[in-house]
Amino acid sequence: MQQNKGLLFSALILIEVLSLITIWSTAPELFMSQLAFVIVGIIVVYLLGKSDIFLLLSSGKTLYIISLILLILTMLVGKNIRGSVRWIDLGFFNLQTSEIIKPLLAIYYSSYLAKLNKIDWKQILIFLGIASMPVILIAIQPDLGSALTLIFLPIALLAVSGQLGKILILGTIFSVLVLPFESKLFKPYQRQRIETFINPYSDPKGAGYNVIQATIAVGSGKIIGKGVKLGTQSHLNFLPERHTDFIFASYVEEFGLVGSLALFLSYIVLFRSCLYAVKRLRDNQQTLLSLSIFFLFLFQFLVNVGMNLGIMPVTGITLPLFSYGGSSLLSFAILVGLLNLQLDLITPFEI
Repeated sequence: MQQNKGLLFSALILIEVLSLITIWSTAPELFMSQLAFVIVGIIVVYLLGKSDIFLLLSSGKTLYIISLILLILTMLVGKNIRGSVRWIDLGFFNLQTSEIIKPLLAIYYSSYLAKLNKIDWKQILIFLGIASMPVILIAIQPDLGSALTLIFLPIALLAVSGQLGKILILGTIFSVLVLPFESKLFKPYQRQRIETFINPYSDPKGAGYNVIQATIAVGSGKIIGKGVKLGTQSHLNFLPERHTDFIFASYVEEFGLVGSLALFLSYIVLFRSCLYAVKRLRDNQQTLLSLSIFFLFLFQFLVNVGMNLGIMPVTGITLPLFSYGGSSLLSFAILVGLLNLQLDLITPFEI
């Protein structure tokens, strides 16, 4: 069984190795802390492999309540960093609660929908009301990236559950009602990001600077890249957030098209493993959880790479298992551990 998972875990190891090399190159002072996070993430995957997936799924409501408590605690005792209150200071580590609750909510949403005999308008509205609570608490922090991720997840789950038509109707009604209040819902810098996405050169030295520098870094990597520690955009400090939001641009500048293809193939193996579990698992809860894991990885992958290429707005969404940050890495390590548990239910497992 373990031998059949070789390709998946080889792909995950490659993602982590390339991430560590990029962080060592662009922000060497953070290398050891990220390495420690990776080791803890491996331990988390291992420990989850010893747990009972059915017990976890039966604890969905408890995990949802824990998620809300963590977000409320962040509001009350959270650490303010650059105007955002997203972290709880644990002394040895700043826990970003909006990241760590993603796998907890994935479990709850999967178990909640699986228990419904019929999904009608009432059930959809109740489910979206439940899902909106953590989104509102996260938006207050503010953390637009995590809020968008946790808006996408329940909507995607409803869509694949055969409710796409109803979701489109609700989305249209919501847009009509909210559009007049758009100026009050978004902070000035958030609106500026959207405007910059449409035309980054309208403010090349201000709001559009990040996107422009990221696309320059990606383009300058060409076929094989400039080499480790030879990326000019990152090492001359032209590229902001070069180890977090824009780590993909840093990576491509140094590893080029060849390196980006290797990274993409590794993620494709991960995505394919999620979809394999969706196809082979017969239990509805398990299927929905596999889809949740797939959607969380895919959404953040597409948005992060897209904003590095200038084809998506800058939202502060990390590249899963690749960007610097302990909370994000541990969150996705939990998702990998859950996927591992599900694959153990399939015999034989082949990619």
